[in-house]
Amino acid sequence: MSSIVKFFVATKEEALRSLASGPDSSSALSFGNFDAEEALLDWESRLTGASFESLVSGDLPEVVAEVEDGATVLLLSGPLVESLAGISDLEVDELVRWWAELTVGIELPAASAVLKDLVCMIREARNLGKSVYCWVG
Repeated sequence: MSSIVKFFVATKEEALRSLASGPDSSSALSFGNFDAEEALLDWESRLTGASFESLVSGDLPEVVAEVEDGATVLLLSGPLVESLAGISDLEVDELVRWWAELTVGIELPAASAVLKDLVCMIREARNLGKSVYCWVG
């Protein structure tokens, strides 16, 4: 299980530089105690209808950089970002409840904070020409 999970908007170069110490805390969403890679796969599967297994076999989420036994930077896929950007408030609430029920150790308030904050970040970042990443350390 991850100890720290940070979502951030960056260019690929900025994402690569974040590997050692994480993204700038002033612009990152910081959470903890969930498996970020599994969460990204669960959300994408639920929102796009793709099977979890097909996403895994498609090498998702893409690992941009990693240190053995250390931090990892993951790229949120285009379909996941587009799905989260276009999701209604009601659909976010449904996804939150589903994810909290699915995931051991994720309470409803924490699930809500993660997904609602991430959706807001994605919507705000759409016109910046940057991608959304997840740093796990």
